[in-house]
Amino acid sequence: MLLTATLPSRRPSRSARWALNLAVFLPVLAGLSILAHRGTLIDTPTLLVLVALCGLLCLLGLLLFAFGLRSLWVHGTRGGRRLSWALFLLMPFVVLYAIAALAWALRPALSDVSTDLIDPPVFASERRAHGTGAPAVVAGRLHDGYPELLGTRFKAPLDATDGVVTEVAETLGWQRVRGRGRIGADDELFVEYAYKTPVLNMPVQIVVRTTDEGETTFVDVRARMPHLRHDLGISAGIVRRFLADIDYEMIGIAEP
Repeated sequence: MLLTATLPSRRPSRSARWALNLAVFLPVLAGLSILAHRGTLIDTPTLLVLVALCGLLCLLGLLLFAFGLRSLWVHGTRGGRRLSWALFLLMPFVVLYAIAALAWALRPALSDVSTDLIDPPVFASERRAHGTGAPAVVAGRLHDGYPELLGTRFKAPLDATDGVVTEVAETLGWQRVRGRGRIGADDELFVEYAYKTPVLNMPVQIVVRTTDEGETTFVDVRARMPHLRHDLGISAGIVRRFLADIDYEMIGIAEP
């Protein structure tokens, strides 16, 4: 007669179960938060709180994954499939938050950048609050984190340059908010734009100053992201892209 030994049953890993539950909940929370913000059901500060909460949940999910993996290895518990799915669902968030953390560490802690730090372009709200001293007040708050961002001088008339500025802004998806100054009556034109970042729909405020210097025209641009102290370099990227597109579109218009 053959004797068979009964193998002890493997108990399921609670860490693996909770890791999978959290990994399933995380994309649901993130998706609903983004949709609610895009639909103006929640404001930007609330979205930032939810983004931070998603980061904490992602970190907690990774800890539960590590505990579950250790339980499988040391105690022989069941839950390998759950851990695999948990890791699969968590990885996109891990990558995104890792990239954000790297940008936070490597890029200047700024959310307001300008091509002119001495006499920066100002928004209408700043001009109303500080009057003619607004540029000096704003300059005191700005910091030089991106020295490569400089205004551009074109050997072209003001009206032609302003037309290109408007065309490039529309191409980039900027929405015109207001303008100050008139061609022929003022030496400086100010145009304010509003822009929403992809996915998160974060607001960006932009002001472009076009200065008539006689035979040349000088273009300065400033971008800021309200509610943030560190925008991970997004504002600087917007300014950099705008300047590059202006340079390209002015080919054939501005004299060499």
